[in-house]
Amino acid sequence: MGKGTFGCLFSRSVSSFKTQHTQAIQALNRGQYRRAAELARALLLEDDAFADGWFIMGMVAAANVKITKALELIGRAVALAPGNPEYLAQQAKLFVMTNDHARARGAALEASTASSLSALTADTLGVVFSKLGDFARSKTFFLEAVEKAPRHPQFTFNLASTSQFLGEMDGAARHYEEAIRLAPTFYRAHWALAELNKNDPDLATVPRLERYFAKNDLKADAKLYLGHSLYYAYEKLGRFDDAFAALTKGKQARIAQITYSIRRDERLIEALEANLPEENGQDDGERLVFIVGMPRTGTTLIEQILDSHPNLTSLGERDDLSLSLKRVSGDQSPVVMSEEIVAAAARARTDEIASIYQRRIIEAARQLGVGADQRLIDKMPLNFLLMGFIYRTFPRAKVIVVRRHPLDTVFSNFRQLFAINYSFYNYAFDVGDTAGYFALFDRLMAHWRDRFPNRYFEISYEALTDAPEAEVRRLLDHLDVPWSEKTLRFHENTRAVSTASTAQVRSPLYRSAVARWRKYEAFLGPAKVILDRHGVRYQDDLFS
Repeated sequence: MGKGTFGCLFSRSVSSFKTQHTQAIQALNRGQYRRAAELARALLLEDDAFADGWFIMGMVAAANVKITKALELIGRAVALAPGNPEYLAQQAKLFVMTNDHARARGAALEASTASSLSALTADTLGVVFSKLGDFARSKTFFLEAVEKAPRHPQFTFNLASTSQFLGEMDGAARHYEEAIRLAPTFYRAHWALAELNKNDPDLATVPRLERYFAKNDLKADAKLYLGHSLYYAYEKLGRFDDAFAALTKGKQARIAQITYSIRRDERLIEALEANLPEENGQDDGERLVFIVGMPRTGTTLIEQILDSHPNLTSLGERDDLSLSLKRVSGDQSPVVMSEEIVAAAARARTDEIASIYQRRIIEAARQLGVGADQRLIDKMPLNFLLMGFIYRTFPRAKVIVVRRHPLDTVFSNFRQLFAINYSFYNYAFDVGDTAGYFALFDRLMAHWRDRFPNRYFEISYEALTDAPEAEVRRLLDHLDVPWSEKTLRFHENTRAVSTASTAQVRSPLYRSAVARWRKYEAFLGPAKVILDRHGVRYQDDLFS
């Protein structure tokens, strides 16, 4: 915490003021936010120029998810104590949460110039730069945090994650293992290690994981992490019944905490089909390439292939488009996408959408040092929802839809543990809901294909793995870029990858993931019923 300026303490002693300050910090660290706020407020009544009082109030607001208020309060602390690295790091973290990446980077860079950082501040900066996609820089701060606090399992876990994103798989495994050694019941670390090694899981860990999984007092998130961890081991052992059961049991407690309804997503699809800007925009978007599709269908693989081309650079998995639509809609709710936002955005000027989006994407490219001659790849799978807006806003932008066998798509989504607090993935907790969501995706793709037949372009994961060069040539022809042999050596590309496919794209193409659903066909009856109901064809001969 910063020292601030004490000023006049009236009848109270300096010693008493310091004691109250210490108590406020302790209350904050214990999660006693009301008590921390009361103490900080009392400090500020005695000295309204006490920077740490404003900072503590800001941290309490942040803990209660009052982000705008938190930024205001921490901003006052920064104004009173310019250059304080702890204040700046937390301010940067809040800017990331409001998607103000330019200001987040500015505050983080300013904080990083401090002569000395606490372990917590170094870790916070690591988190900020990781969220900004600057994984090399984030790793330096995570290393500093671990060096200063070597027995802190979360700091070690964060270092492992960033090492994984950078393709340093051996280092990532060591750090995950160290985090588990420091905290044996750090279940998220068990899952992360299992996810990292999912093609060759450590079977020796199965008894330990089974003991944890059998506990009656596990919280929902812990059960989720352990169920997914055991799934990989059971699949390796050929125990497919146990693998599916672990996934299902692991998800059950989480299902009880969410209120997912396929009807909600259906209403959003209906709104997207019914609402579209009437005119094409003036910004042709010729530089832009969008990769979309259901998650776990090969979108990261396509991104890695294209990023390996000399004329193409990926900016990663971004939400700039949805945020641009929300901005023009004028919606003030915390929801990123809704029927109301879609309808309002469709009434906005496409030039306004293009201006906001281009400003964000060009700033991201500038921060990554991407040259002006490069085509820019925006790989956000869920942008399949917004293809109509892309087509209308950027008449010459290219959109690539990645498809995979319906049952492989359904099962791969069900077996994947997505960001657990991101509601757009709530369909993946139940195999029937996942099939229903796929049916909505299939319906929307048919809609875009019918509405924009000359611009709709699709690539099949199965076709790509079966005939890589032919499919990559077709892909590059669609983008109007020359052939490059580097695209077939995509696994040599050292760029950071922060999705669940981080390990797969470091290897040459393989076909072992094709028709994985067959191993679990006995459990996919509910999915087949739903696909049949919606007329989705899934016979193998259509995808071989």
